[in-house]
Amino acid sequence: MKQKEIFLGGEADAWFDRNHQELQSKAFGLSDPVVESLSNIVEQSEYAGAGLKVLEIGCGEANRLAWLAEHLGADVYGLEPSSKAVELARKKGVRAEHGTADHLPFESGSFDVVIFGFCLYLCDREDLFKIAQEADRVLKKKAWLIISDFFSPIHVSRDYQHKQGVYSFKMDYRKLFSWHPGYTCYLHQLDHHGQKGFTDDAQEWVSTSVLRKNFKA
Repeated sequence: MKQKEIFLGGEADAWFDRNHQELQSKAFGLSDPVVESLSNIVEQSEYAGAGLKVLEIGCGEANRLAWLAEHLGADVYGLEPSSKAVELARKKGVRAEHGTADHLPFESGSFDVVIFGFCLYLCDREDLFKIAQEADRVLKKKAWLIISDFFSPIHVSRDYQHKQGVYSFKMDYRKLFSWHPGYTCYLHQLDHHGQKGFTDDAQEWVSTSVLRKNFKA
C-alpha cells in the first residue's frame, strides 16, 4: 500500500490527534522561518501593498495560513490529508481541501506562492515527479516556492515511528525544482528540528528553502 493511501486512510487523522494540543501553543509569527520569508517577499517585491494568493500543501489545521491572512492580507488556500484538520482549517476561513500533493484540486497558474509545509518527507518516492509537476502547474509564471522539511545532502530513509511499514525520507528537496533554469534558490537555511538555532547533528537538520519561479511569457 502506498503511503498516501495509509495517510488518507486514517494515519493523517492520527497525526492530528497526536499533535493538535501542542500546535495550539505554537506561535506562527515572524519567528517562523516560512512566515519570515513570506514577509520579506511582500516587502521586497512587486507584491508590496497587494494581497498574495498562497497555497500551503500539508497545511494541518492552517494556523500559519490564518496568520498570513490576518497579518499580511493573503488570500489563503490549503491542502491536507487529515479530514479533521481540514474541518478546523475551514472554520478559520481557510479554503482547505482534503488530498495529497500529487493531485492539487486548483486551477493552473493561480498562485503567487506555494508552500510545502513539512510534508514531503512522508510522500511516496514514486510520486515526487508528479508532486513537483503539480506545484509548478498551479504557480504563476512569476511566483515563489517555499519548502520547509527535513534536510539531508543525500537521500536517506528511516522507519516512521508511529506506523509500521511507513518511512520518512530526508533529502535536499530543492532539487525537485532547482535543476530547472526557471527556478532560482534565493535562500536555504538549516536549523535544528524542534529547537531554535543550529546543530552539527545531521539527524536533526531541517531546512527552509525559498525558490523563485521566473518563466517568460
